[in-house]
Amino acid sequence: MQKKFQKPILLLIAIASIVIYFNQIEDSDSDKFKTLVDKFNNKKNDFSSNLERSSETYIFEKLKETKKELEILRSVDIRNLSKEDQIDYKFIESILVGKEIEYEEIQSWKRDPRDYMNFRQISNNYNSRMTCEDQYDYLLEYLPVVLNDLKFAMLQIDTYVPRFQELGLYMAENSMSIFRLDIGELIYSCSGGGMDWEDMEEMTVPVKEDPRENKITSLNREIIGQLELFIDFLKNELPKKEKSSFSIGKATYNKMLKNQFLLDYNDETLWEFGWKEFNNTVSKMDALAKEIDPNKSTSELLIDIKNEYPLPDSMIQAHQFWVDKSGEHIKSNNLIPIPWKERVNVVPREEYLRKTSYYGNFSRSRGEDNEGFFTSEWKINPFEHRWDDKTKNEYLVEHDWGVIIVTAPHETYAGHHIQGLYQMHNPRELRRNNGLSLFSEGWGLYNEQLMLETGFYPNKKIKLRQLQLRLWRNARVIYDVGMHTGKLSYEDAINLMTDRVGFLRWAAQLEIDSSSSRPGYFIGYFMGMTEILKMRDEYKEMMGEDYNISDFHEKLLKIGNMPPSLMKEALFN
Repeated sequence: MQKKFQKPILLLIAIASIVIYFNQIEDSDSDKFKTLVDKFNNKKNDFSSNLERSSETYIFEKLKETKKELEILRSVDIRNLSKEDQIDYKFIESILVGKEIEYEEIQSWKRDPRDYMNFRQISNNYNSRMTCEDQYDYLLEYLPVVLNDLKFAMLQIDTYVPRFQELGLYMAENSMSIFRLDIGELIYSCSGGGMDWEDMEEMTVPVKEDPRENKITSLNREIIGQLELFIDFLKNELPKKEKSSFSIGKATYNKMLKNQFLLDYNDETLWEFGWKEFNNTVSKMDALAKEIDPNKSTSELLIDIKNEYPLPDSMIQAHQFWVDKSGEHIKSNNLIPIPWKERVNVVPREEYLRKTSYYGNFSRSRGEDNEGFFTSEWKINPFEHRWDDKTKNEYLVEHDWGVIIVTAPHETYAGHHIQGLYQMHNPRELRRNNGLSLFSEGWGLYNEQLMLETGFYPNKKIKLRQLQLRLWRNARVIYDVGMHTGKLSYEDAINLMTDRVGFLRWAAQLEIDSSSSRPGYFIGYFMGMTEILKMRDEYKEMMGEDYNISDFHEKLLKIGNMPPSLMKEALFN
């Protein structure tokens, strides 16, 4: 009788052992992944304070660290993770691959002088609501880093890319006012001096003998001297070095598409898709133009539209009006829940940044302000009366009513402002602190389309301008993949923007310049929008009669800001 039950018991023990063994493997993978995520989230970001941050040694240390993280991550069996952890696994991998490509293959620190001029943090500091004490602490920590950055620049830039040199020189020369004027004014204001300095180089001992003020003054003088040396280097020494292009090449570009952005495209299929959609949009524009005025060509109508703009001195107020209108539209049509006390303020952009792009930039809220609002800022290049007539006209036709009305939803409601609030409140720290242009910029462009679909635009002229702005983002796909894989030259890209999209040359140059130094970023607008629209169609089909657009938007934004393929996986699983 004993022998009769012996084999079944042994079999049960064996099965139990196997189950326990595989559970231990799963627990081990889960624990290993949790530890990795915790380390990833808690990684010290010392970029702002590290004196060596711009050195090649530091960069290669970061590369080594990135490769080690990838090795540890890939030692985890993803099949043993929960569905949400599987998505985070793929998200972290895409982030790390992006860093690996940047450090190992693109290596912009050898080519682009702008990498060494991280001055925005200084201007953000003195324009903030920080106390004088806190501002002094920040400057004492950050100014030595800035000084070292400039020193490393002259040692490490070994490749002459003409347009990078030109842009770097402009930035260096126009950033001098930060150190000659702005910091001096800050110190004098904090010391109770009651007047402004005209030139930082004339600064002597502050009114109040404060060793911290004296130290800041001394560091500032050193930076001015080093910046002058850097300007001389850019003018006279850099052009003597080996000449090269900003293109990253086919292999690197395809690696970026596949492994960083997780897109099902290579450079050839992306190029074909970009042109197909571009031609489709042109056809839509031509059809709408005929409805507006059959006696005028599309380009003629667009010129007319761009010549309708606000009064120059009310440009900031005009932007604010349409920001507020877009917010009202989103809320009254229940297009997405906004459960926070929030607002968007339109403000003039910092002067030294105004020539880095022709329009402006959006700065999303980083937390509640002292009034309890999550306040974002849309920073617009203001009209300047000191300009010559040509510059004034060029500015006005790129700040027409159409571009204001269409761009306001992109930047604010329910674009970057709302997407940023959802990301800020994501329960997963990894998704709160990391994002990708492929979704965030795609979401912004999607909102331009959403406003068309929901009747926000007041007339057909504005709708035609919206299509032109869509064509512009479509062109970004073409010239980004084109320039970085050898299909287009810099001048070809400029011509695409001027001859086919309708940009003035100066605006087209600023546009192309941004893409040349940020490969892959600008495809995010059109490709991201395309993927969101696909997801919306699939979600609508899945939900049937229960479909609700507000529900779709809320679920999508709650997932996070990551490659759309991962968002799709989270949405439908």
